[in-house]
Amino acid sequence: MIKLSSAFKGKVCGLCGNYDGAIKNDFTTRSNEIVVNPTEFGNSWKLSPSCSDVNTTLSPCALYSQRRAWAEKHCSIIKSEVFSACHDKVEPEQYYEACVADTCACNTGGDCECFCSAVGAYAEACNEAGACVKWRTPTIC
Repeated sequence: MIKLSSAFKGKVCGLCGNYDGAIKNDFTTRSNEIVVNPTEFGNSWKLSPSCSDVNTTLSPCALYSQRRAWAEKHCSIIKSEVFSACHDKVEPEQYYEACVADTCACNTGGDCECFCSAVGAYAEACNEAGACVKWRTPTIC
């Protein structure tokens, strides 16, 4: 998660969006075009034209299939009763999917840190929407 001072609101651009509060234009390319394809968006922000474009993106769970069950089991907390006070304020599905993908991607250690960061992102969105959820326990993060 990246946090900027409000002094930067609307004054940045790039892979992390433009900090204008509008989610719909976060995939704005270097040439100021709004796209929906994450690969096209990412390729537009390459620093060197000598780097080749990425043509396809495989999901981390497809690359590391042995991680999928663990990731889905742990990330299900986002859709569980624990976060029920938030579900009507912040749609959990995209956070759950991001959690599973991030947790699958952490296959060389740090899997708990990736999982905790992903769930923490949902908890932060819930908090900002007015639903403070106490989700951490001695065994979870």
